[in-house]
Amino acid sequence: MKKLFFLFLLAPAIALAQYVTAEFVVLNNGTDADYNQLEKVWKVYHQKSVDSGEKLGWSVWKRTPKDNDGEGAAHYVIFNQFASKDQRDKMMKGWSMSKATSIMKAGLKGKMSSRTVDNIVRKGDQIKKQVRQYELQVVDATPFVGGDLKKGDKMSYAAMTQKLDDYEQYESEVWKPMFEREILRNNFRWWGLTKIVNRNDSAYKKPTHLVWNIPVKNGKPFMEDENFMARKMRSMMDDYREMSPGNELSLVYSTN
Repeated sequence: MKKLFFLFLLAPAIALAQYVTAEFVVLNNGTDADYNQLEKVWKVYHQKSVDSGEKLGWSVWKRTPKDNDGEGAAHYVIFNQFASKDQRDKMMKGWSMSKATSIMKAGLKGKMSSRTVDNIVRKGDQIKKQVRQYELQVVDATPFVGGDLKKGDKMSYAAMTQKLDDYEQYESEVWKPMFEREILRNNFRWWGLTKIVNRNDSAYKKPTHLVWNIPVKNGKPFMEDENFMARKMRSMMDDYREMSPGNELSLVYSTN
């Protein structure tokens, strides 16, 4: 597929991202407050990383719990956005925990002691029960509208398992135009299709893609085309992919 740049998960500063890492974080019981304290400290490092051009953005989203959640249900999702895989690889090549901690301490000087920063960072592994990491290549997306994202904004996602070779073309030619129309109707702000190109050992092995959308609060009901071809193509969606139940995220932290 032709190499394209698309808008992905815009933080307050507009960024063009083509490669994204998504970390689905499962917390140990009773550690939510400690986790938020941890991310507030890490935000200092991520902002410095963005300011220095190592990456395009970073954000943390809280997943809305569901009644049927199992033990492995994620509590938070962390995104790191890059212009390319090369940019991500370059950043990781020069990364070290000691360097990151030094940046945090410098950024929090006068607000938090060095010892406190060390203690908060050290607790990170005790707070997190599991982290499922996926490296995502952006395949296609609509334009992003409606201004900067802000704390509390919602985003939905669903995991897809590809069945047919032309699955990505199906998403681009059937579902993307529908979301583009809904964006014009002021029901959505963005839709995107990403392909999982790498994952860690803890990550689920089955999904091949993740589909995302950012709705408009109190949007109107989704309007479906009634012509024969549109109905026929929508009816074929189970032939093209297996879709997991959708999930909702709320933005908690992001870089500028």
